[in-house]
Order: sequence, then structure tokens, then C-alpha cells
Amino acid sequence: MTLILTNEEIESVLTLEECFNALEPALRDLGNGQAVNMPRQDLLVPGPLENSFHGLKTSCAALPNAGVTTMRLTSDVITWLIIGGRQRRVKVPLAMGNKYVGLVFVFSTASGELLAIFPDGYMQAIRVGVTNALSAKYLARKDSSVMALYGSGWQAGPALLAMCQVLPIEEVRVYSPTRVNRERFVAKMSKKTQARLSAVSAPEEAAKGADIVVLTTNALDPFFPSSWISNGMHITTVRPSEMMLDALMRCDLIAVSTREAAKLFTVPGEETKIPEFGRGDYGRAELENTAADWRNKPELSEIMAGKVAGRKSDHDVTCMLNHLGLGLQFSAAAARIYELARARKLGRELPTD
Repeated sequence: MTLILTNEEIESVLTLEECFNALEPALRDLGNGQAVNMPRQDLLVPGPLENSFHGLKTSCAALPNAGVTTMRLTSDVITWLIIGGRQRRVKVPLAMGNKYVGLVFVFSTASGELLAIFPDGYMQAIRVGVTNALSAKYLARKDSSVMALYGSGWQAGPALLAMCQVLPIEEVRVYSPTRVNRERFVAKMSKKTQARLSAVSAPEEAAKGADIVVLTTNALDPFFPSSWISNGMHITTVRPSEMMLDALMRCDLIAVSTREAAKLFTVPGEETKIPEFGRGDYGRAELENTAADWRNKPELSEIMAGKVAGRKSDHDVTCMLNHLGLGLQFSAAAARIYELARARKLGRELPTD
């Protein structure tokens, strides 16, 4: 029988602690060559809205120690809007009920059966926040207590809570371009953490004197410069286009989620109409053959597995360039969700015959 779960059921079992417990050993397995992650592949064709594209995105991975192979698939209508003077990647929820479409298919490596089908919504945000927090656990100074958070959207909350799990965060300064959004975020998240949260009106204010910088934006145009960096800082991103080239060049160590960019497939001639072509998930041309070229950087999984050295001194500036999500993150989370859901008798079953 194939188990079907809702986002609400997933949220009831996949706590931050459970996600940490699932992702940390899985990433170590990847670094030790005991798991497999396939590069993300995107199929984009002109979409229904002006200057939009429909994107079918797949990410596959196998986690033998958990007995699963998974495919994460999203079907999105994508636009690239100018917001606050900067171009941003914006998905439009056009599915029934104004929803997005994202699914995770979980297969058994023992029998080949389809064990489960999950929506990816809740998993998507929490696995990014936990992965970036794991980068801080392995790369940041252990006494890091002041955090700068850029962004107040759906990725920002899990990023904040996860970082507070691994470091003694006492103060968090939040910046996003819209005042009401950052103030609403601070009011909401202040109830969920013991850290002192404040909204700041200028982006440079957030980073000044911060130990940890967490970028959780959908910006396509790099906005974080080297002048905002101070010695000893650890920086995490959710997109490859958030940090400016000079900021990446300022880092003493850059770890990446993967050395491979996403693979883009589209109608011949349409590449130039896709704003991210050559500067987003599909690569950043200005980084190639520089000290910031992610193709020759260590992967976080290799650092976690002890294959590559991490921070060398308290003065080093370290960075987790999370330029591409991993299918393996969904494999790890999905395996644990399936186990917990079965134990608690959650979900509905679809006959496999």
C-alpha cells in the first residue's frame, strides 16, 4: 500500500529535532560515498502568463542506509518580477485552491515499491533551514550569538529556529525591504524563540557586528557586499545569487551544497528569455575561474564527513553557498516521516495494485 500524507500530518511528525536527526547522518553518508544525489533537472517552457514559464523540476537521490530512493517533483508557473528595484523569482500558485504543486515520491530499495507520496511544502522550508544550521554547527564560531537575518518569507522562520538549535543565539536583527513584513515577522517569531529580535530599516544595520548572517531571499540580483562582512563571520544562503562577487571573494572558506549546477532544458531559443539563465541556479558566469567558482569548492557533506577541513581560526570568514537544494535532503526527511507516520497510523493508503 502507498501512503498518502498531507502537509499538516507531516508537520505533526517532522519536528526540527527529527529533521536534524535525519539530515545530519544522511549528509555524512553522502560525504562518505554511501548515498547518491542526482543533479536537479529543470524543464521550462513558455507559460500562461506574460513573461512566465512553466517549470517541471526533478531531484532524485538514494539513501541506502534508510532503504529509500526518492524523487522530488515540482510543477510551477514561474515569473521574474521587479520588486523594490530588484528582480526576484516568484512562483504563481495557479493550481486548484491557489496552491503550488510539489510532490515527493518515496520508493523502497528492497522491493522497488512506491511506499509513499508526500507534498513537499513543509519539508522544503525546514530542510533548507536545518542544512544551513548544520553548516553553522560545523563551520561557525561556537560562541556566535548575534545573527543577521535577511528576508521575512516562508524560508526565514525555519532558518531562524534551526540556527537557534545549534548556536547560542541571543540577538537577531531582521531586514527585509518591506517594513510591515519584517515587523510582522519579528512579532510572530519573538514568541517562538528566547532570542531578542528586532527589525532594522537599513540592510547594512543587520550585518554590522553580526557573527552569523542568514540570507533567505528570492533575489536574483546579488545584494550582499564584502563591506558588510566582518572577521569571524559565518554566512549562509538559500540562493546562489544573493552574495556579490566581492563578498564571496572575501570568504576564507566556501562550502557548497553541491559542485554541480541545475541542468536546464527548454525550447531552442528560449534560454535568453529566462532571467536565471547564466546567473542563477544554472550557474553564475562571473564566478567562473575565480576564487569563488563553486565548481572547485568542498561540499558541506565532505566537511561533515571529515574529508575536508573546516574553519581554521576564529578570524576566518566562512560561507555556506547553498546554491542548489539536494534530493538527498528529501530522501532523509521522507524516510523518517514515513517511519513516524506508520507508527502513528497517519495518512491514507492507496492500493498498489
